[in-house]
Amino acid sequence: MAHIGILQAIDSAGLNIDYLTGTSMGSIMGGMYAVGYTGNQIEEFARAMDWSELFSGKPLLSNVNITEKEEFDNYALEVPFEKGKFKIGTGLIEGQELWVKFQEIFMPVYNIKDFNKFSIPFRCIATDVGTGAVVKLDTGEVVSAMRSSMAIPSVFTAIDYKETKLVDGGMVRNFPVRDAVEMGANYTIGVKVAIPLLPASELNTAFDVLYQIGFYKDADDFPEEVKLCNLLIEPPMRSYSAASFADADSIILIGQEWGRKYYPVFKALADSLKSVDPNYTFKHNRLPDVKKVIVDEITITGLDKTSQKSFLHMLRVSEGDTTDGIEIGHGVRRIFGSRNYHRINYAWEPTTPGHANLRFNVIENPSTSIKVALHYNTFSKVALIAGVESKNLLFDRSKSTLKINFSENYRILLEQNQAFGKHDNNNLIASFYLESFKYPIYVDFQQRYVYRNTFFKFDLKAQHTFNLRSALGIGTSFESMDITPKVFGTVSAESGNSYLNSYIFYERNTLNDKQFPTSGMKVRVKAGYVYAQNPDDLFIQASELTATIDTLSFSGYGHFELNFDNYSKLNKRFTIIESINSGLNFDDKNSYLNFFYVGGLTDFLRNQVTFAGLSEYEVYTNSVITGLIGVQYQVSKSVYGTLRANIGLYDFANKNLNTWSKDNLLSGYSATISYSSGIGPIGFSLLYCDQSKNVAGYINIGYHF
Repeated sequence: MAHIGILQAIDSAGLNIDYLTGTSMGSIMGGMYAVGYTGNQIEEFARAMDWSELFSGKPLLSNVNITEKEEFDNYALEVPFEKGKFKIGTGLIEGQELWVKFQEIFMPVYNIKDFNKFSIPFRCIATDVGTGAVVKLDTGEVVSAMRSSMAIPSVFTAIDYKETKLVDGGMVRNFPVRDAVEMGANYTIGVKVAIPLLPASELNTAFDVLYQIGFYKDADDFPEEVKLCNLLIEPPMRSYSAASFADADSIILIGQEWGRKYYPVFKALADSLKSVDPNYTFKHNRLPDVKKVIVDEITITGLDKTSQKSFLHMLRVSEGDTTDGIEIGHGVRRIFGSRNYHRINYAWEPTTPGHANLRFNVIENPSTSIKVALHYNTFSKVALIAGVESKNLLFDRSKSTLKINFSENYRILLEQNQAFGKHDNNNLIASFYLESFKYPIYVDFQQRYVYRNTFFKFDLKAQHTFNLRSALGIGTSFESMDITPKVFGTVSAESGNSYLNSYIFYERNTLNDKQFPTSGMKVRVKAGYVYAQNPDDLFIQASELTATIDTLSFSGYGHFELNFDNYSKLNKRFTIIESINSGLNFDDKNSYLNFFYVGGLTDFLRNQVTFAGLSEYEVYTNSVITGLIGVQYQVSKSVYGTLRANIGLYDFANKNLNTWSKDNLLSGYSATISYSSGIGPIGFSLLYCDQSKNVAGYINIGYHF
């Protein structure tokens, strides 16, 4: 980022650069300047970039199909599994979004494959990972060249090149002055932003040591490069590292300060050139004026388990279309959001002026992945969550899932999702779900009893998806539950019920982030009818007297559920949260044991209606509606503070308005400090409810089931 201020000063001085070389981030800044972007334009790109998104390696949530959103970004670790063994890549980060963004930026030179033909001839440096040799990249795809030059070993995946793989050129030549000289330069300006090797006393972690070892060869090369440099500029970067993207604004300012310092030198150079060449003028508007390209042909290599038809449907660009890098980028993001691909790269192959063939090269994800997460919640306690997901295991265009929650409150989910239809936008989903959870009974907001609720469900549903973000469907499930006391007391009861539940549902999810969204909405509406109930006899024990109460038979009843969350970003740090949640059984006499449970901040329990101020299960009812308003403040890159206030009305079904009273009202508040960590969100909250008069602590750590 510090290079930007130097480039801006060179532009201001009117100094033409004849050759340009760069390594690692220098190859990116240098490549953009070489093709014709000005220093000011590069600054605009840099400040607009969402660097965490660029390097995340995950698709954007908005591009993930709604059938995948529930499980997406819900584990601390996901490891591909193929041919009986785990498959580990050559680096942690593929940087798919990086590829897409660079392709958009370099679209104006889509038809230039010889870097000598850029407005400034350009070279970038990479390292042959097999031999450690310097590789000078000056032809081919400029995006691939830059991505190779910045591939820090073990951080970014290596890039295939001819018969070898390439990694960061900084391993062997982080300051490529000799390459500029070899191109023809007789006066060289070098901008060095890399920090020198650290003393042993500052190498405190395994990563510090590995990173340092990787740059030993460059440390030997650097003094020789400096000797070839006529003007050496070294902005003070010791306080930053190669990962300091959160400090981009500060680093840009440092570069601009040093640009101003060297501006007189650049101006003197430009004036001296003008004095010997009266026709010398500064080259403006160097970027080719290319906005659109007509696609003659589309080819895709690397497909095996997935189809070209499905790929092109998500791309939404066909042969004969006129398109640009932005539209292609949107299509690639949609395809990557299917989670079928590890990498999607593309290149333009020019044919005639304004026309080109579009060549995709993809690497598919292994069909099976193993997933693990840890979760702790004040209510459910500690749990280890393990999942296995396999695509096309039983049938083509299908996904099979096994998920287990290992805990005293255990859960098991088996699901088979079969896609069908012309565009794979219809799904038939069969699932089995089992849980055994503690079941606290509250009286006047005080816990009196603890039961155990065992519940299982066989479910079959069909749905149609719309533009990845919405789904409409119908389904029927067989559900069964039993409650038993955890400890038998003088008064205890046990009972159960089973029934069929037919329903329709609608879902929509446009959130921009799974854990800490700042824009978008999430909606789920479900309406159905419960019938064919088969309740158990209710067994009550009182001292030595036992009695059985015949529950007789129960007729059917309708039910309705609504969950609505909306996030609106006010500015860079503040987000407004609005929520409405409701659960309604239309007949409270026949809805035996099938209550809605009000309380908790984390939505992860069956029939739960979250409510700031109450603990899970603190209120159970056949009818409830709540409204919430909140504000989320991003303290730093990974720290968030959230305040919530909500009101609720419960036990209102089948009652006249005149019978409602303050006894049916709820009001509560919460204050949360959260940290976005590698194992998931970590949140500490304080809860208060006006009705219970209780202040409670609430902890949620990691990804829930």
